Amino acid sequence: MRRFIISLVLLAAAPSFAEAATRSYSLPTDRGQAISDCLADGQSCGKAAADQFCRMAGFTESILFSRQPVTSALALDGARRCDGESCEAFTRIKCYTPDDSEQASAG
Repeated sequence: MRRFIISLVLLAAAPSFAEAATRSYSLPTDRGQAISDCLADGQSCGKAAADQFCRMAGFTESILFSRQPVTSALALDGARRCDGESCEAFTRIKCYTPDDSEQASAG
C-alpha cells in the first residue's frame, strides 16, 4: 500500500508532456546583459528576436513575450549593443515546442 501511495505522489508531481514543451524565461539575459528586442541586424525585432532566443534554448519558437524600455541591451549574438533612450529589452519570453502528436496531426 505504501508503494502505491508513493507512486501516486510521484505520478502527480511529474510534469505532463505538454508542460515539458513550454518554458517561460523571466528577465532573460545573455552573459549577464539584458537581451535586446532586436537581433544584431537592427531590423528583426519583437517575435523574430524572441524566436531566436527560443531556438538557442532548444525550442521551436516563442509564443509570448513582453518588453520594456531600458538604458542598455545586448543583441543575442553580442555583435550589437543598444545604449540610450530607444532601447528595449525582453522582460519575459515563453518558448514552445510542439509534441509529436501535434506535429503528426499538423502534417
